[in-house]
Amino acid sequence: MKLEEFLRLNAPEDLAALTAAVAKASLEVWGSIPFKTGLLEETNPSGEAQKAIDVYSNDVFVEALIATGHAAEVASEEMEEPVESKGGVSVAMDPLDGSSNVETNNPLGSIFGFYSDRLPASGRRLAGALYVTYGASLTLTFSFGKGVHRFVALREGAGTSFQLFGVGLKLPEKPEVYGFGGSRSEWIPAVARFWDSFDGRGLRNRYCGTFVGDYNQVLARGGIFSYPALVKRPKGKLRVLYECAPMAYINEQAGGYASDGSGNVLDIEPRALAETSPLYIGSAGLVHEIEKSISPT
Repeated sequence: MKLEEFLRLNAPEDLAALTAAVAKASLEVWGSIPFKTGLLEETNPSGEAQKAIDVYSNDVFVEALIATGHAAEVASEEMEEPVESKGGVSVAMDPLDGSSNVETNNPLGSIFGFYSDRLPASGRRLAGALYVTYGASLTLTFSFGKGVHRFVALREGAGTSFQLFGVGLKLPEKPEVYGFGGSRSEWIPAVARFWDSFDGRGLRNRYCGTFVGDYNQVLARGGIFSYPALVKRPKGKLRVLYECAPMAYINEQAGGYASDGSGNVLDIEPRALAETSPLYIGSAGLVHEIEKSISPT
């Protein structure tokens, strides 16, 4: 089944249009990654150096989303303020997750949250979420609250179409992989102790430095990914609106759980667009275990 038909049958008009726009724009971004890798003389609102591909992908997605007529606003971690429009859905995005990995040719991704309220808003106000994986193949993984589905880009003559690759995706019952960001010497003690416990569990360490790439392995094999609280950075690194909440939404639809160390990530009420949070996401049993270790009461 092609993406267009699936969206027509399974998605509200606004989310279908926004998802189709992301799909088309992602092909343009994927094709441009090899040609736009240099650093610009600028930083994003979080103080990180921007690459040309960061700015390029941001502009491509903003233009595509606004053109649908269904976006009320588009907020991005690459912009200080959202771009306003007249639609009914607020979109928060990380237009190119993992761009620091361009030089090492590791997987990259894009993350989108479709919110029913103006931003900033709780993850409970998500009407849908989507992530793109740029690797050996280009895939879209998304949910509108009725399961997690995946489409893959396939060449058809001179064109490309998105074909159904997986429907109703679920985390495997037996977890196999784990990956934690940041430096071990900087983790809070509870996280370091939990990490040490993996030696006797039979799980494999898998970490590529791209949230989408690392989570994609968890979704396929079961396990846990984390960018945890750090001693000097207790609020972690990942942004609630752009990264944590959309991925937590998808993960919950796949039967998992995502925590900030004390409760469900989807319950966070961010006060700023760029607000960050620790994140522990994946198989529910493992995430509840580390949450209990961090916040025993």
